[in-house]
Amino acid sequence: MGDQGQGKTAYRSMVETAFAQSVPLSAQFEITYRCNHLCTFCYNSPTGQRELRTPQIFDILKKVSDFGVLYLTLTGGEPLCHRDFYKIAGEVRRLGMALRIYSNGYLMSDPKVVEKIMALKPLEVEISLHGARPESHEALTKIKGSFDKTVQAIELLSRAGQKVNLKCPITRHNQDELFEVRKIADKYGYYVTFDPVITPKDDGDTGPLSLRPDDAFFTRYWEEDYIKLHDGRLPPRANHCAPEGTEAVCGAARTGFTLDPYGNMFPCVAFRRKIGNLLEIDKIEDIWGDSPVLAQVRGLGVDARDKLNKREDGKYFTFCMGVAETQLGDPLAIYPQAETNARAVRQAYELLKIEDESGKKSA
Repeated sequence: MGDQGQGKTAYRSMVETAFAQSVPLSAQFEITYRCNHLCTFCYNSPTGQRELRTPQIFDILKKVSDFGVLYLTLTGGEPLCHRDFYKIAGEVRRLGMALRIYSNGYLMSDPKVVEKIMALKPLEVEISLHGARPESHEALTKIKGSFDKTVQAIELLSRAGQKVNLKCPITRHNQDELFEVRKIADKYGYYVTFDPVITPKDDGDTGPLSLRPDDAFFTRYWEEDYIKLHDGRLPPRANHCAPEGTEAVCGAARTGFTLDPYGNMFPCVAFRRKIGNLLEIDKIEDIWGDSPVLAQVRGLGVDARDKLNKREDGKYFTFCMGVAETQLGDPLAIYPQAETNARAVRQAYELLKIEDESGKKSA
């Protein structure tokens, strides 16, 4: 038990050091925008350019590995829709990087596909589950039968012993099914992450925001449901990509970066300010330290934290500069989703404090 605790401390220390020194430990590679679903809230915005050929992807993977990245996530679109997915994933492993796969799970409903996935020894597979019923899941995917295939994939991966993290973006279609979604996760021994923020598309289209739950839901979710859904854990009061107490609001341009199917590099998956194209540089080091885009984004992360610290409810915000810029044109602007969530989280903590003080008086 002591060794496990030391391991967690060592890992946390590594993450905090990487954050402070802007050393990226992970990267996310959108290897294709092709997909077998038609999700109405998908943030991808294909430009019509020709996507990278497999040899070009291999060249970029080598540069990412040489830069010292430890964890690489293959995503899309649907990464398994790339005709050379297994070759690309195999190259990630050959280069010594840990592999994560973000998928809708549809193609993993085939036992032969799961067998190929297991041969890659991925660190983790993340699958999106959009509801506890076909009606709610498929209202978002627009593909009949996709719910059953996704659940089948989850079952097959569980049988194979693969670590899976389920992700459920909360929408008006599934907001009343979260406990049922949790039951599906529990059935197969998996953890499910509920995402309460629906974002615009990368091109600024705000259409997906119409899928947001109503404000009354958020009050109930943060005050009552969150703790029950997360085994007693309190609501988060910081972004998951920023260690507590750090000077910046998030890890954009610090602990990781994102690559699109054209080879373009961005500070993170949500913050789409182009840093450069990896086909046009010899080494990532050539731009990571000197890029004016990265320097500006790192500075904005500090400015955002300072701005939130001045707000009475600032410590309750999980804030994304990328969403702010895409939605409102300003990376420091307070967008409605963040404000709604912060208000509800604050109310939840105040309610918990009242209950705690009441309990102490009774005792």
